[in-house]
Amino acid sequence: MFDEICLSVVPPTGKDNTDFIHNLRQEGCVVFDNEPNLPIGDHSRNALRLAIEQAQAQRSIFFGFLDRMLFDLETSWRTSFLQDIERYQAASYMIFERSQFAWSTHPRNYREMEQMVSQTCELLYGKFIELSAGAFILSPSTASTILSQSTSSSYEIWGEWILLAMKNNIPITTKRVDWLAWEDPYWEQVEPDILKRTRETSREEIVKRIKLNMPIMLMMTEERFRSLRARD
Repeated sequence: MFDEICLSVVPPTGKDNTDFIHNLRQEGCVVFDNEPNLPIGDHSRNALRLAIEQAQAQRSIFFGFLDRMLFDLETSWRTSFLQDIERYQAASYMIFERSQFAWSTHPRNYREMEQMVSQTCELLYGKFIELSAGAFILSPSTASTILSQSTSSSYEIWGEWILLAMKNNIPITTKRVDWLAWEDPYWEQVEPDILKRTRETSREEIVKRIKLNMPIMLMMTEERFRSLRARD
């Protein structure tokens, strides 16, 4: 399934999980250790750069987050997760989006803020698409094109990559999947309904969601993406 597993590790993660990272290296995983104080955007670019370097000819790159991947591999989602990765390896850019079921497992404030971003994308570009995608598959050529033009520094970088693919006329495929269900209850070992209610009623959580999503909306107004606009 995976020819190479590449990790872009930030200093706090490496420090808190020294033994785990060491075991991954021993198992053959390729690990890039990010320097302290690098922005999130650089963490993702370093991961993509490492994957391009390790990718064999014509092999696709699956980009995701380790907690998400382990959640899917360790739960009942394992089969459908692996089947989808295998099924769409030939895609130039495959974006896995949350299905109606997957969204139903998330707190309402998560869903409403992120779908507001998708609605803004539709208004500007004529495409309702998740710009905070939880997982995607890229061909090595797509990854190289995106990497050469990526400049975003924070969490909006994953949306930037989608917009860059659109700007470069790279074919984009999307699929809504159940295995993008909310993983936090699994890792925090809290009953999903209890944690969900806690997040939905937290003002701090709502503010956090605003701060995470507003940069993506503002990025869509940047001059470099003006040519994508469906209407002026």
